[in-house]
This record gives sequence, structure tokens and C-alpha cells, in this order.
Amino acid sequence: MKFPFLKEAITSLTKKPSTELYPLVKKEAPEGYRGRIKFHADKCINCGMCIRVCAPDAITRTIEKTEEGDKITFQFYLGQCTFCQMCADFCAKKAIELTKDYSMVGTDEEDFMVRGTFIKKLPPKPPVPPAGAAPAAAKAPAAAPAATEKPAEKAEDKKEEK
Repeated sequence: MKFPFLKEAITSLTKKPSTELYPLVKKEAPEGYRGRIKFHADKCINCGMCIRVCAPDAITRTIEKTEEGDKITFQFYLGQCTFCQMCADFCAKKAIELTKDYSMVGTDEEDFMVRGTFIKKLPPKPPVPPAGAAPAAAKAPAAAPAATEKPAEKAEDKKEEK
């Protein structure tokens, strides 16, 4: 019996592998690589520009009313994202960042979701005046009538009277 690949199999056992040892040895991503999205909710001002420029509609926003203000949640679906970096480029406050993380393996859809939540506080309520107090406009004194005559005209009128 001939085994034509036996020699090749034995030499391959002693050689260095021709592939990367990825799970065992992590390799640094190259400069400019656009990987997993990181959202900084503390920097976001809720302008919505990222949603407008996202071509595949991978970004959604939900707003929930609470006592403290509006609870805003941004959700990035990496399964739909093309990693074009338009959202990060258009973000005025740099709240969106594309990292060098290329390991995006998951078994559940939740593994491909990036979420961030923050509360946009309501403006303070103006103070309520006491019940017996009159409005501020009624308390203001009447303005004196404005003089429309020019000083030269006044002098001429005085001359004519003499």
C-alpha cells in the first residue's frame, strides 16, 4: 500500500503553522481599522445627527418620559452596521467611537447590540409668585412721554413768542 501524503503529513507536524493562532494569540488591528462601536452616553447631547447619516439605519433612539427628565437610549445594531464611521465623523461631541476590536463573534442577537442611556434633565420650573401679589407689569410706573421736539425747534418757538 502506498501513502502518497504520508511524507507531507510528517513534515507538517514539525513545521511552523502557516495560519495565525488567533484565539491563542491576539493580533493588534492595523492603524485606521474600524471595529466595534463604543458609545459614550455622558458626552451625547441628543442632536440625532448620527441617526440621520446612518445609511443602513443601524442606530435607533428611544425616549421615555420620567420625573427627572427624558430617559434617552441609543442602540447600535452591529449586525446591520457597515462600519463606515459616518456617525462618529458627524458627532459634534465625539460620543461615538469605532474601536480596534475586531472580535465580534456571538451566538445571540444581543451580542451585536451596543446601548447607551442617559437622562436629559428638564429645565427648572420658574418660581410661582404668592397669591396676593400683583403681576410685575402692573407695579411698574407709567413711562414719561417722550420729547419729540428738537432743541433747535424749541429755541425758534421761544424767539417767536417774544
